[in-house]
Amino acid sequence: MPKGVIVSFTKEGTDLNQKPYVVRISLLGVILFVMSFWVVSNVQILTVYCHPKPLVYIPQPHQVFDQVDSVPNRVIITFTERPELVASKIQVMDSKNEMVDNQDLELEQSEKSLSISMDKSKLMSGLYTVKWVVLSKDDGFITKGSYTFAIT
Repeated sequence: MPKGVIVSFTKEGTDLNQKPYVVRISLLGVILFVMSFWVVSNVQILTVYCHPKPLVYIPQPHQVFDQVDSVPNRVIITFTERPELVASKIQVMDSKNEMVDNQDLELEQSEKSLSISMDKSKLMSGLYTVKWVVLSKDDGFITKGSYTFAIT
C-alpha cells in the first residue's frame, strides 16, 4: 500500500448503500501545493522590468547650468537592469556633434549604473546631447536613447 495520509469521509445522502470515499494525499503533494500557493501569492511583491531602462540621470534631462564649473564631472545613468560594460556606451556630444567626454566608461559600484567623465576644457555655453546604448546582463536586450542638457 502506498505511503501517505489517508483521509476518509462519507458523502451525505439518503442512500444507505453509500460507501466512504478515500482520498490519498502524499506528503510531496502537500509540499508542492503549499509551495505553489506561496509563490503565486508572493509574485506581486517582485518587481519585474523588461529591458534596461534608465531610472536616474546625472545631469538630468533638460537641466540648465549657469556656468561650466557647476556641471558634474561625470555623466551617470542608472538602469533598471545590470548593463554589460563591454557592449554598452555613453557619449557626450556638443552642438557641433564633437565628443566632450573622455571615453572612459565605467561600471559604478551599484552594478546598475554606468558613468563617463567629461573633458571640462571642451565645455562652453551651448546644448549637449548624451547618447547611450546598453546591453542588459539580465535579459540580453539592447536599449538606446538620448537626452540633452545645456550650459548658459
